Order: sequence, then C-alpha cells, then structure tokens
Amino acid sequence: MIKQPVLVELQYFVKSVSHLYKGVPLKDTGALVKSALHLLEDLPSTRDAVFDYFTLVFNNAVKIYMLSAEKNLPDPSVDDEAVQEIHEALERLVTGGPAAWCPLISSWCLKLLGDVCKKHCRRRPPDIRGACNLWLGCSAIRYLLSLSALCFEKLTEREMDECIQELLTIYGTHTPYFDWVVARLGGCFPKKVISSMLTMGVNRFTGDFDQPSESEVEILSYLGLAHETDLRCALKATMERDMAGKQAVPYLLLLAKASETIAQSLVEVFLELHDENRLQTLKIQPKNWPPNIGLPYVLHTVAGMLLKVKKHATEVTLILAKMSTQHGWCQELLETMFVELETLVLEKHTAPLLEDIIRDGSRDALWRGCASDTPFLQQVAVRLILLASFKSNSVFHQSIVYLLSTNDSTVTATSKPHLNALVRLLGGPPGAPDAPKVRPALETAFEKILLAPHKRTECWNVLHNLVELLKLERAAALGSPQRKVNCIGVVHELLDRVLKIWEAFMCQHRLDDQEPGTDLANGNAPNGHFKRIKSDQSGTAEPMETDAKGVVSLNDLIHETVRLIDCLDIGKTVTIGTAESLKLSQLLVKYFFHCLQLPSGAPVSGVTVSETLEESLNRVYGLLSRHCGHRKAARTAALRELLEGALFMYGALFGSQTESEAYSFGKPDDLLIKLNQRQGIALNASRATVLHAGVIGQGPKIPSKGAIGPASEMQNRLLNAIVACCQDVHYDHQATIDGFSYVSLLLVELVSPDVMYNGLPWPEEEFTRVTMERDLQIRRTFRQSPILWSILGLVACYRPSLCYCSVLLRALCASALHQWRSKTAETMNGQKTDLMYVTTKLLELMALAQLLPPPLSYLHIVLEYFDGPEIAYVLKECVWNYMKDHVPSPVLFVCDPHGFHWRDPLTSRPPPQYTNPLRNTMQKKLTKVGHLYHQMFVGPELRNPTNSSNGNQQHQLAPSGHGFMGGNGEQPVAAKAGPSGNIGTLPPTGPGGNVMIID
Repeated sequence: MIKQPVLVELQYFVKSVSHLYKGVPLKDTGALVKSALHLLEDLPSTRDAVFDYFTLVFNNAVKIYMLSAEKNLPDPSVDDEAVQEIHEALERLVTGGPAAWCPLISSWCLKLLGDVCKKHCRRRPPDIRGACNLWLGCSAIRYLLSLSALCFEKLTEREMDECIQELLTIYGTHTPYFDWVVARLGGCFPKKVISSMLTMGVNRFTGDFDQPSESEVEILSYLGLAHETDLRCALKATMERDMAGKQAVPYLLLLAKASETIAQSLVEVFLELHDENRLQTLKIQPKNWPPNIGLPYVLHTVAGMLLKVKKHATEVTLILAKMSTQHGWCQELLETMFVELETLVLEKHTAPLLEDIIRDGSRDALWRGCASDTPFLQQVAVRLILLASFKSNSVFHQSIVYLLSTNDSTVTATSKPHLNALVRLLGGPPGAPDAPKVRPALETAFEKILLAPHKRTECWNVLHNLVELLKLERAAALGSPQRKVNCIGVVHELLDRVLKIWEAFMCQHRLDDQEPGTDLANGNAPNGHFKRIKSDQSGTAEPMETDAKGVVSLNDLIHETVRLIDCLDIGKTVTIGTAESLKLSQLLVKYFFHCLQLPSGAPVSGVTVSETLEESLNRVYGLLSRHCGHRKAARTAALRELLEGALFMYGALFGSQTESEAYSFGKPDDLLIKLNQRQGIALNASRATVLHAGVIGQGPKIPSKGAIGPASEMQNRLLNAIVACCQDVHYDHQATIDGFSYVSLLLVELVSPDVMYNGLPWPEEEFTRVTMERDLQIRRTFRQSPILWSILGLVACYRPSLCYCSVLLRALCASALHQWRSKTAETMNGQKTDLMYVTTKLLELMALAQLLPPPLSYLHIVLEYFDGPEIAYVLKECVWNYMKDHVPSPVLFVCDPHGFHWRDPLTSRPPPQYTNPLRNTMQKKLTKVGHLYHQMFVGPELRNPTNSSNGNQQHQLAPSGHGFMGGNGEQPVAAKAGPSGNIGTLPPTGPGGNVMIID
C-alpha cells in the first residue's frame, strides 16, 4: 500500500500543476519543486509527469532569458532557485542512484535542449562559437549540458552508442539550432561522434549537391580543432571502410574544401598512408563517383585545398611530384595548383602554402627535392622556392647556399641535379621585374666556410660547385640567362672573402705540419731577421692526402680554392684593389711552394677532381702571368715572395743548406780562458790584431758537405714561376725586361748584407780589401743557396737586366780573385774544385749577359787549362780591369726594332790591354788550347783585320756549341748559366733566336 505522505505529495503536485497549466500563478514555486523531487525519488512511476513539469520550468527560464537577451536587458534570473534545485536533485540521482536513471535523464536533457533551442531561437544562430556564447549565458542551459555530460560518464558502451544515435537523431530534426549542442557534447566522446557524423554524411551523400551541409562542416571543424587526433583517426577509418572510393573520397574532399581544419587533417591522413605504404591499397575510381563530380572538378578542389593548408602542404606536393611518374593526374593536379598559385603571387596576394615555406617549415624537404635526380620533383621544388622568393628573399638566398653546400656522391659524374637546380634558381623568379640579388647568397656561403672551416666536406662542396657554376657561365653563349646572372662578377666583388678563405686554409695546413717550438706561423725567426729564416720542415712536411673513402683534406680545399680563383678574369675585365692585389700575389706564391712540397707525379686532390702536380703548377703559372701582367705592384710583391721563399723559407726544396748543416763541430767547446791561453803571452802583449777564420785548436772551418743544389725539375719550376711573373701579357718585351730588372735589384737587396757599395761601377782592385767581409758573405750565400746561379742565369738571358746585379758579380769575382792568389788555390787531379766552379759560373753569366765581349766571353771555356796563378792573372788584368773601365750599365746595350737589347761585338771589341794578357797566357799553352786560340784570336782577325770594319759584315764568333751573341742576325751561342745547366724554356733574347743553356 502507498504511504499516506506520498499520496499527499502526489495530490499536491497534481493540483498545483493543473493550476499552472490553466494559467493560475503559483504562490510557492519552491514547494512544488520539492514535491516533484520527492515524487521522483519515492514514486518513480510518476517520472513522466515530473519530467514534464521540469520541462515547463526550464522552458519558462529559457524563455525569459531569451527575451531579456534580445532586448539587451540584464538576466532577471527567474526561477533560478527552482532550476538549481532540480539540477542538484537530478545530479544526486545520477551519481548516487541506480544506473538506470542515467539513460533516462540524458535522453530527457537532449530532447529538452533540442526543443528549447529550436523553440526560443527566432532566427538562424551564428556559428557554433557564437551560439555557445549565446546559450551558455543561461543558467538553465548550462545545467542541462553539465547534467548530460555527467550522465555520459555513467553510460555503458551500448548505452553510449544509443545516446549518440539519439543525439544525432535530434540533430537531424533540429538542425541548425541544435548544432552547438552536438559540438559541445561531442567533446565527451569526440572520436565516436566524429565517426558517426562522417558515416552518416557518407551514407546520405549522393552527389546531387556541391557540398555537405553547413552544420556538418561546422560541427566537424569545431570538434577537429580541439581533437585533431580523433578527427584524423575518423577520417582514416572512413576512407578504409569505403575501399572502392565511391562516396567517401568525394565527400571528404568536399568537406575539406569547405573547412580548413578538415583539409589539414585530411593532408595529415594522406601523409600517414604514404608513410605506411598504403596509398596503393586505396583504389580510387573516379568512374564510380557521382556524375557531377568529375576528375577535373576534384583536381581543382584538391589544388585549392593544398593552397589553403598551413602545414604539410609542401610535403604532399612533393609526394605528388614523386607519384607523377606513375600517375598522370598528379602532373595535371600540380600544374593546376601552380597556375592558381602564380596568379595569387603576381597579384601580390599570399597563400598559406607560401607562408609555410617562408616560416622555414618545409625548406629542408624542398631543398632535398631540388637535389633529387627525379626531373619533375626537382622542377616542382624549384618552382615553389622561386614563388616563395617573391615574398621573401631569404628563401632564395638560403636555397642557393644549401645547393652550393651539397654534393650527392651517389649520382653519376654526368648527372648533377643540384647544379641544374642551382642554375634555375639563380635566374630568379619568372616574371619578376626585380629579381633577388645573388651576392647575399654567395656572401653567406663564403661566411659559412670562414665560420666553420672544420666542416671540410661542406666547404669543399661550396667551392667545387662554384667552380662548376662559373665554368658553365663562361661556356654559356652571350645573352643567355646564365650570363645575365653574372656570378663571375659577384665573386669578383667578394674576392676579399675568397682570399680570406684561401689564407685560412693555408695557415691551417702550415700549423698542422709545423713542428713544435718553431715560430714560422707568423713569419718570425728567433733572431728577428725574416730573410735569413731557414725552414727545416719545408721539404719534409707530408701533405694530408685524400684517403680511399673520399674524405676531404686541407689539400683538397686549397686546390679547389685556387680553381675558383682561376675561373675569374683577374685583371682582364675587373680591376681589383691594391690590398687584394698584394694579398693575391702573396697567396699565389705560397700556394706555389705548397705544390712543390707535394709528391711529384701523385694526384694533388682526389675527391672528384684528380689532377697531377704539373697541372696545378701550370695553373699557378697562368694566374701569376695574368695577375702580375696587369699590376706592377702585384708583380713586385709576387717576385719578392718568390725569391724570399726560394732563398730562405723553402730553401730545402732547392738544395740549400744552413750554416750548421755545412759545418760539423765534433769536439765540445772549451772554456774561453783555455782558448786565450793557447794564443800565448807574447801575442797578447803585442798590440796586433789576429783574425781567426776557424775554431781555435781545430784550424780553419772546412765545410763537411756542400749544398746539393736544386734538381733540374725543381729548378725549372721556380724559373718558370719567375718568368710568369715578369712576362708582359701584351708581349711588350720592354715591360718584360723591366720585370727581370726588378728581379736583379731584389736579388741585390736579399743577398747583399748591407746597402753600401751596391752601385754598378767596379772600383780599383785594391778597394776590395774594404769590402772583403761583405764579399765573403755574398760568396757564402751563393754556396749555401745554389739556386742563385740558376736565377742569375735566367736574368742574364734578358739583357741588360744582369747589370743591376753588378755588386753580386763584383763580390764573387773579388773573392775568387783573392782565393786564386792564395796558396791553397789549386785543382785536384784535373777536377774542378769549388773555386773553379764559382769562377767558371761567374764568367758564364757575364758572357751570357754580354757584359764581357769577345774574346773575353770565352774565358769560362779556357779557364780549366790554366793553373792558379794564371787564372788570378787573367781575372785581374782581363776581367776586373775591363769591368772597372767599362761600367756594366744598360746604356751599353742597344735596342733593335723587335725590342731586344744586345751589344754589337764589332763595335764593342775590347782594347788590346784587356785581351793581351789572355793572348799571352794562351800562347804559352798552345799545345792544349791551340784550337781555342784560333777561334778566339786568329779567325776574327783574319775576317776583320781592323776594328773599324763594316758592321753589316757577317762575323763568325765561335764554332758550333760555343760562342757569344753576334750582331745582325748571328746565332746565339750555348753557355752554362746554372748549377744543373737547365733553367727551363726561355723566350727570345735577341734577333737571332733563343738562348739555350747547356752544361
């Protein structure tokens, strides 16, 4: 039996609700609410009536709220207490009551929300966010939503599916007023709600309309923004369920066309399927699509979607480019996209696709695409970068730097995709009136090398790609796009950076090879004299070569930098500054000596470019010739560096030796007091001065070994470098003579110990006592650096350049003359001693330079037949006196129409007082020198009885193989001018032909 209090409550509830429906206002609304709640708890059979009353209360509260909201009045909060009590009671029932209440209450809430929203919204609501802001201002609506969400947490899996189905059913009858409720409550189980909505949309999609309803788009977009992962999973599952692609694919594409959020998720689904290699399993068949959705329409739709997507659109574009080799529609799709994108760019609009590139979101993928060997992929990547360059020059510059820094070793030698892309990029965006400048890109590439020289592979790639690029530009026809870019001119402008890079590599290589304890890195010697430095490690440093794996070494970087310099027209079209010119001269000479230290015959570099040492040296010769031929300051600097390096820094390469190497001191040094006691008391008491030419107790210093002298090959390399510096590019022989004249002056500066007595005239022989010490020092320098003979021999061929070396010739002659007068001057078993060698070489040089006229020019031939006193006599009377009276000056030489300087032997024949001593000496040894005597004296006198003979008469000076330069077409003679007798191929020195130097 029903309890009496429940019946009383029921009677009160029925009576009060009846009056309420008749329009009679209630006196106590709170009492009626409490009665209804008691009935709901104690008498569940009355729940329909109670819920109807609750619906009436909530409807009344919402109605008053909407009237106030439309008039912009404050919320009067009518029945807030009743609504709150109902909400709290139902919440207690859900949380503490039986589980059966949850489906009932959630169903009531959803139906009530649908009815209230549709009934009290007189016009179509704004978007979902606006609808949420409008409805959530009402406390009754908020209570219903929170109560629904609370019920959802208590539902089972089956009950949840039923609840979602009911939610979507209400949505189908109350849209668009119920959209915001679906979007708001769908967040409780987003994956299921999104999947259900997609399934519902695919099932009812027939293709008769262009796009899904706005409600679907808004709800899915709203849920997708907060639950991206669930949206992607739902989209992926929808595509997999519809394997034939009859309805799902076109429906999803139309959804993506209407919503950027769905489009972004669909792009990510595409990437997931591509990463999983499952794109081929999706059999998309456009023939099964609705008739009004054809392939062209879909391609335009997808192209527009890619332009709107903010992330991953570039990756999808590149994937489509890769797929274009198998699917023709991919190329059509991409071309459609590029047409739209170029239209936007040229109209100065932008697109999220370009913004993604500008923000550096997908540049790496684009750069990899540019370096790909797939032509269409490379084309797509380059076009995207060029279009992005309209909006940001940094994209253009960074792309060039990346392509310069890359080099795919897997591709063939003939296929260079990164260079192809680089050439296209350098041309700039098509149709752009102002293409971005190339200089910032190359400047950044050079700075990258300077900041990270330890990344040798990247550094080598930049240099090598630039070399290839400049070669292509030089080979291109005039007016071609490559010529318009003018990369050669840009590198010219950045020559200072290139020189810094080159210098950094050279310094690093020198530091790597330098032995501990030396201070050659800054060019400083312990004694402070730069020109006296003897580099012990110059000829022994082993260069770091490229190993079998292709690892880049410093040698490779140095050689590649020189190749880059060689690609420029140094001095031809662009004039560089003085500082850069001097720096380039210095680095060229350092590189020359660097090459000389490499093993002969071995490749100097082996990453991808393999060349021999001779090829590298020929490149140096060409660079020196072009650079020094246009700038006198450059020639001056290069010649100084060459001679200083050959004599001091890298003397070991040319057989030079130091003082410590020439002499050996086997015994230890004694105390100074012991050395003084050996001289005796009498010597100390006298006021005489004694000069010891040796070590006290050991006798005079005798060299234990002599300098080996330069090898013929090494000697020729140095002389070729000097010739390259001195030769004029316009074949002006006078300019070449000026260059070798500077070589003469520079030799005097480097070899002569001081600046005194360095003039051209030869003084009286007595005066040599004053200059004895400096003469011996010069003689010692020639003994320690035999390459000096070869250099002087080269200078002698370019008359009258050797005149400026008069002080060196004078010192050698004076020291030899004094030594021949000494008792120790003799020949051993008919073999030449060092003294005989020096004397012969001196006379050869003077004869080659025409400082000694015939017959004195034959002295070096007959000298070996004389003994010591006779040699001293001839040197004094014939050579020294003649040079004293005939100053070796350039004015003695005449210039012929071809620009060559020479002395006519018919007009410069020495007077008898200079030849008679030689004649008399030879007459005493006619049995040995008779044939020479006839050539030197008898023959010329028979042909020319007087000294005033006609100068046009042909005059045979010497037999074949020996002689002196004749006049008016006479053939030159062969004369020895260096230690090895070969100083390389020399240019013409007279009107008659070329000088050939033999032993």
